[in-house]
Amino acid sequence: MPANETDIGVTIARMVLGMASFFPLSRLSSRSGWLAAALFIAGNSACSSARNPDAASGGSSGRGGAGGAYNSGARAGESGLGSAGISMGGTANQPTGGTGGALAGSAGASGDQSSGGASGNAGGPAATGGNAGSGGNAGSGGASGVYKPPFILGADITITMEDEYWGATYTDAGQQKPIERVLKDHGFNFIRIDTFVNPGAAGGFAASMPQPFRDLAHTITLAKRVKSIGMGFLLDLHYSDTWTNPGAQTPPAAWASLSLTALETQVYNYTKDAVSQLKAASAMPDIVQIGNEITGGMLWETGRASGTNFGNLATLLKAGIRAVREVDPDIQILLHIEKCNNITTSQWWLDGVLGAGVAFDILGQSCYATAPNGVAGYQGTPAEWQATFAALVTKYPKLKFVIAEYSAQQRAANDTMFNLPDHRGLGSFNWDPTRAYETHPNHPLFSTKEAWNRFVAIPELMALYEKMAADYGIK
Repeated sequence: MPANETDIGVTIARMVLGMASFFPLSRLSSRSGWLAAALFIAGNSACSSARNPDAASGGSSGRGGAGGAYNSGARAGESGLGSAGISMGGTANQPTGGTGGALAGSAGASGDQSSGGASGNAGGPAATGGNAGSGGNAGSGGASGVYKPPFILGADITITMEDEYWGATYTDAGQQKPIERVLKDHGFNFIRIDTFVNPGAAGGFAASMPQPFRDLAHTITLAKRVKSIGMGFLLDLHYSDTWTNPGAQTPPAAWASLSLTALETQVYNYTKDAVSQLKAASAMPDIVQIGNEITGGMLWETGRASGTNFGNLATLLKAGIRAVREVDPDIQILLHIEKCNNITTSQWWLDGVLGAGVAFDILGQSCYATAPNGVAGYQGTPAEWQATFAALVTKYPKLKFVIAEYSAQQRAANDTMFNLPDHRGLGSFNWDPTRAYETHPNHPLFSTKEAWNRFVAIPELMALYEKMAADYGIK
């Protein structure tokens, strides 16, 4: 840390000059954003992201900007189906100093909610037992030990690797623990991790960061920690070097000029290699998500979906799905859109991909409601979510469902899934539970104490998840 005011001034100056490290040009809408970002660091004000209305189907989401000093991981702005989107916001600069690593270690395996072993009903990553030596009360799996709990209480904590680089700590009832252990102790049983192809490439998420955060290597490190304590793991493949969402599906730089046939090969090879490496590292995913918020398709322009044109998208999705199945056919395949308040568009999309012969297991929806921070929701209200899922569960009897991203309305989101008939609502994933953003409707489960990276579990919200875990029979 700087020793005096002169050092502090130098540090701030260096951080302002180095904003390119954390605000890639592709994620800012104008040069004025750079000035705003610099003033944010120097004066502790917030930069914001823009949001476009859905041009075709009832409103989508814009996520971006940093919500507090040195926040990282804010998502690029999104717009609706058929819109180009605005890329503002981005990832704010981080403080200088030591490289953290305080939480690099992982806790020992307990196995109390894990599956594993040949019969799929033993506990823990070594399939040897749960808290009472019985393998836990909430897990089953296929021959390979893929974890399939009766209900998923999940969270997306991808930002953990970046935060820990900058010395983040996580405290629960006065005790410091790894974040995955905090969550598990309060009923969570699944973790989602976003993965970019080459985030260190030009224009990538981590192009000028000290490490290529969100690449496969970082995913493997975090996934091993997650699996070692008996939690499930959802691998979210973005097929880009940076964020993808309804308004941004940019191919990786190395794939930018490829034909459909070449992209099909790349999707297959990349997916199979990623899942194979994770399996070899004892961190095999239990669910693999092929693409992120792909209502308008992926790998644009080649894989764009519109009207009745789903052929190219289907080709790319099938390549990724085939790759996963070849590594382990028991891994569940999830496809993810963000229309949980829009029955018409959800059905249009499902009819398109299913009609093109894409076979998958789970449909995930983003369901962001208005949050306590006052930011309006992107997908309406829980009542609208319930109506959409009720329609989908009736029309598509072979599919199961998750809420792949949500933040506010925690109980309502999970009750929506739990109350679907025939256990076809598998569960939910709370997105980025450590962060409160000024431009995104997040309702964090952690507060900060003394510094941006001193995360403290909020007792009443953790108690809510404990109650849900008990009510849903998973703890």
